[in-house]
Formats: sequence, structure tokens, C-alpha cells
Amino acid sequence: MSDDIVRADDELPKTTFHNYFKLGDGTSPFVVSENLVDDAFAALVLNQAGHKSVEVLTKAELKANPRGFTHVLYAPHQYHSELKGRLDAERPNTTLCIPIFNCEFSGLETPEEFYALRRSVVPTAQWDRRPAPKLSLRFDNPRTRGGTGDGYVFARLEQALQEVDNLVGVGQGFVEVLNYREEVVELVFAADDDFTWIANRDDATSRRIARDAVREALWTFLTR
Repeated sequence: MSDDIVRADDELPKTTFHNYFKLGDGTSPFVVSENLVDDAFAALVLNQAGHKSVEVLTKAELKANPRGFTHVLYAPHQYHSELKGRLDAERPNTTLCIPIFNCEFSGLETPEEFYALRRSVVPTAQWDRRPAPKLSLRFDNPRTRGGTGDGYVFARLEQALQEVDNLVGVGQGFVEVLNYREEVVELVFAADDDFTWIANRDDATSRRIARDAVREALWTFLTR
């Protein structure tokens, strides 16, 4: 593509991964796109990265771009499996650059959390995606006997909304949602089609919210 940027495509039966590398001395940054070629956007991300070397996941603002991504994550080889099995010796000299929306990652995730979020919530190689906000879910529903115990699991918004719907008419259950800032809201059934919304475990913040308003309220909470 240029003197120092190349694209190498992995063609699979149903998917093609377009891998862009910035070559040079030291650490080589690279980006991966699934089924979408956008040389200009890849070059923007790689040129901003320079030859950045990081030891932990690092989040930084991204220059304005037509795809609308606001940030980029720089990930060392311990945080991903790209290039494994083919370039194992070279992987420590690379930095995976992932364009993201701010709400998708805090930048403080452990390698295990990072793998889990990319696997189940954020399709990071899809550059035409809508924001897929980071969502940690904890719930208990005595009627369905479903729940997460004392811990949280990563989930998509639709999964959280399903658990809210399951809570209608259940007096002793709850749904808790954490966003990428580690802020929390709790939803408990109130009456009819209404819930009680409690922010950051402070009962003074409690308010009634209609069932059909929960989606928009949660989206705003997750993406703000």
C-alpha cells in the first residue's frame, strides 16, 4: 500500500481477514478487519500508532474518522491470539491496534477479560459495527431459578433486557448492570409494568421507570 504499510489477506471458506501491518524497526503495529477492505482507515490507525510498544492493554483517543470510532486499544501479544501458530517468534514484536467506541472497553481489562469481551460482546474485527457497549450482568430470579450468584458475567444488551423482562411480577429478584466506567444500576420489579431504577447502590437515587423505557435508559447508561 505504501513504503511501510502492507496488507495480507487470510482467505477462509466464508470469511476473509484483512491484516494490515506497518513495517519498520522495532515494534510493528497491525490491525485486522473482517470481510471489509478500508485501506485509508487502516493507514490512519497505523500511522497514529507509529511503532508503539506496550506491555499492558492501553487505550487512547483516535483521530476523527469516517467510521466514527473514538478510541484505539493497543494490545501486546499476551492479550490476543492473532498470528499464533504462524509467526510465534515475531508476535512479541507486534502490537495489535483495535479501533473501538469508547463505551466498549475501559482499557483496564485483564487478558482473560479482554478475550471474553471480544468473544461474546464486541466483534472487534467488524469495522462496520454499531457500538457494542461493555456490559457486566448480575441477576437473580427466584421464579426462573436463574442467576449469576455473587459474580458478574459479560453480556450483550439484549441478554440483559431479557432478564429484565423475566423479572416482571417477581418481587424478590433483581438485575444489576455495570458499564465500562464500573458504574452500576439495579432494576427491581415495582408494579404493573414498572421497575425501580437504583444508581450506584444508593437508595436515594431510586426512581420508577416504565418497562418500555428501560432499553433507552440502559443504552444511555452504557454509552455515556
